[in-house]
Amino acid sequence: MDSSLLMALALAMRWVHIVSVATILGGFLALRFGFYPAVASLPAPAREQAGPAVAARFRGLLYTVVGAALLSGIYNYLTKPSYPPGYHMWIGIKILLALHIFASAILYGLPGTEESKRPRLAMNIIVSGLIIVLISGWLRWLTLHPVVSGGGR
Repeated sequence: MDSSLLMALALAMRWVHIVSVATILGGFLALRFGFYPAVASLPAPAREQAGPAVAARFRGLLYTVVGAALLSGIYNYLTKPSYPPGYHMWIGIKILLALHIFASAILYGLPGTEESKRPRLAMNIIVSGLIIVLISGWLRWLTLHPVVSGGGR
């Protein structure tokens, strides 16, 4: 394949990955710190209807960006030209946290999920997502500035 096409594909996959993750994390930040506090003041019948309605509207987008993040993340990992020392440990932790987010997001979007569990699922996703962003920054730095291991001073 032409090198300019490979570069365009790599750039597109990185963009898809970042936008998907930003959508997931931003969506749950808005739900947890905007939507749930706002509906807490509503009467019980309206509050009980609002949560499932929002989850139903969010479900399609949520499942789409979870799939896009998964596929683009796999592509980005498999096409990385080299892995500096320590990279695999941190990417493994990142993958495990991402799997936690994907599972929690799917549970959040399911129609039968108890409404009382949704704010906690949102908070779990936020915490894991912020840890992933921190690890991603470290992996980016590690890739650009590999730590030289070995003996000697």
